[in-house]
Amino acid sequence: MTWLEDLIARFVSDADDLALAQVRSLAAGGVGAPAAEAYLELCRLVGESAQDSAGLLAALDDMPLPQVIDRIGALVVACFAAVRADYPARPDAQAARAALSARGDGVIDQAGAAYGAEVFGWLNRLVGEAVVQVSQIAATRAPLVRVETGLSLPSSLIAYDLYGDPSRGADLVARNRTGTPMAMPVVLEALAV
Repeated sequence: MTWLEDLIARFVSDADDLALAQVRSLAAGGVGAPAAEAYLELCRLVGESAQDSAGLLAALDDMPLPQVIDRIGALVVACFAAVRADYPARPDAQAARAALSARGDGVIDQAGAAYGAEVFGWLNRLVGEAVVQVSQIAATRAPLVRVETGLSLPSSLIAYDLYGDPSRGADLVARNRTGTPMAMPVVLEALAV
């Protein structure tokens, strides 16, 4: 459970959530069904209350989780974090949906083999509902468009031309992974709005 304590320390900052996490951690240290329930509630709490959902999901990808129960917990965290994450564009949400579905594929089968049909069904429903909710988020997000400028321009100028707001140039730099805002590529991606 050290991986979960690490996530709490890195991503949960609200005092009430931290206090609740301490209570759940103590209960999860026991044995039997109440401990398992407290463990899963702690995983839910981390996914729901993380200040940086995208960072939390990236951290989960980097964690070695050798035990099935830890992979189940990480999947629970991922389901709640994916629903709360901010997706500026439709393709971002679609990629998150595909990643969540792929994460769930292996873990659900392992959970069913290790803990039975009830856990299999519960995880399957949880991942399915999270995928549906991320799909609904994707439907409300702006699509990406391809912008061709003909020559390299500063991101603030492109943002002003596209959106009437030069401060959105930082978004263009981040989306297109350019090293400097002063010389954007002549072909780039931008949000449609």
